[in-house]
This record gives sequence, C-alpha cells and structure tokens, in this order.
Amino acid sequence: MQYDVNSATAAANATTTIFANAARIKGILINYTAAATLAINDGTGGTAKFTYTAPAGAAGSVYVAIPGEGIRCATNISAVASAGLTAQVFYG
Repeated sequence: MQYDVNSATAAANATTTIFANAARIKGILINYTAAATLAINDGTGGTAKFTYTAPAGAAGSVYVAIPGEGIRCATNISAVASAGLTAQVFYG
C-alpha cells in the first residue's frame, strides 16, 4: 500500500501525541544519553504497541524499522519517553 510517511519527535521526560488520528508506525529513531524507556501507545494512556529500554552506562542511538505495513494505532499515536531519551517516530 502506498501512502505518505511523516515524522514527529517524542520529547524527553514527556508524553507526546505524535499523530492525533489513526495511523501506522513505520519506524523509530531512538536517541538516549542514559538508561531510559520509551513506550508508544495506541491512544494517550492506551495500549502499549511498542516499548524500548535503553541500556545503562552508555549513550547511543538505534533505528527500529517496522516490517510489513507497520504497527497500526486505531486511536492516535502517543509516545511516553523518560528523561534522557528522545525519539523520532515515522508514521503513515
């Protein structure tokens, strides 16, 4: 299926609405400076569709490519990032 892919940034130590309607997560670029966590939910406070725990003791980044048509969020895409972690979420 062909459609446009957009992106938005999940801020550190915050809950961020990445996209306010139904969409599919296509990929995630995660940057961290210390041990931290990221949860991407279907709806604010909704069902967790993706989680990541950054390792302690090192800073780094990781890109997660979502296979197939991506992860579907029926309500909206919401990201909860702890301190020390930001994420660029690609969706369509």
